[in-house]
Amino acid sequence: MAFVSVTLLFWIIPANAQNSQAKAVPSKKSVHAASKPETPHLEFVTEYLRELSAIEDIRVNAAVDENKNDPTSMFAEVIHTGTLMQLELKSQIGMLKQMRLDDPFSDLIPGIIGFYQDKIDRWQRLIDISSEFIGGPKVHVDYGKLGAEVPKVRAQLEYVDQGLLKIMPMVFMTLIDQKPDSKGHTSHLVITKDERDDLIKQIDTDFGAKLDAEHQDYEVSGGSILKAGLQKDFRCSDEPWE
Repeated sequence: MAFVSVTLLFWIIPANAQNSQAKAVPSKKSVHAASKPETPHLEFVTEYLRELSAIEDIRVNAAVDENKNDPTSMFAEVIHTGTLMQLELKSQIGMLKQMRLDDPFSDLIPGIIGFYQDKIDRWQRLIDISSEFIGGPKVHVDYGKLGAEVPKVRAQLEYVDQGLLKIMPMVFMTLIDQKPDSKGHTSHLVITKDERDDLIKQIDTDFGAKLDAEHQDYEVSGGSILKAGLQKDFRCSDEPWE
């Protein structure tokens, strides 16, 4: 079992539409989607920001046992953290499924949900693998193969987070008023000055000094992107139009 101490190093996650043809008669699902009113964009962005903060809290508060002489505690912690992540992500999927955005952002929420489900599946694999290590050696279990799979799953989780980070600018873009000004520019947000200031304050409260760190994990980076967008020279909905 000498491989166990090496395997433990892999458990610590670093800090850092299908095509369809048009149909004459829409399905019940499409009718239901069309009848659901669009979610106010501020409500969507506020919820998404809350979701980033919740995942960040779980990651930061994960009590990783560094005692390499007690590997069972490490595996148990992976199960604990993974289960918390899954429960939070499932709750977030439930919240997002109640929301809907019109074009050009109609695919944004389903895309986020897809990423979340992918993370749930990856965490389940880490939970399954760590469960095999608890309780001592088992017959017919290839521990070397399981240990080698862990960094692969970890890389897959990181790749999903990279995908989520790439769509963060579009999350901010939902706050941009699509109506052009007299010069043909989209220069206004759909939120008031007070609402913008409240969002910035929420980002600062949730992530604090980590926003200034050189190396940021996905959740903090997402908050940084949103804050940077809010601080650009867009006018707010309660400011004069040109």
